[in-house]
Amino acid sequence: MNKKLQDSIVLFEQALDDFFTKRTNKLKFASASKCFEVSFEYTWKYFKREAENAGMEVYSPRDSIKAAAKLKIIDNLELWNQFLNARNLSVHDYLGINDEDFFEITKKFLEELKKIEI
Repeated sequence: MNKKLQDSIVLFEQALDDFFTKRTNKLKFASASKCFEVSFEYTWKYFKREAENAGMEVYSPRDSIKAAAKLKIIDNLELWNQFLNARNLSVHDYLGINDEDFFEITKKFLEELKKIEI
């Protein structure tokens, strides 16, 4: 699973680079958004696995993020909750995400992903 997470991060980074160089293209935005979603899914599942290995019970992405903070995998719980909210918005409101807001939150997400030892 870690390989999938690492591969999704690489693809996500490439999609963001491509989107930010060609911002007028909605297809590029959709591609970057989907890569963000996939990377986020693999990340919370990685957190879940780490929590379960530590004997914690987790059932949802929010539980997994809280557990990751307790396990010191991440250091900013509030920021990760913002990532979760952005993921929920991106999954359920495909065309309603503001490009600038998306840029800022996904850029922060990618920076935080790179801090995690996978």
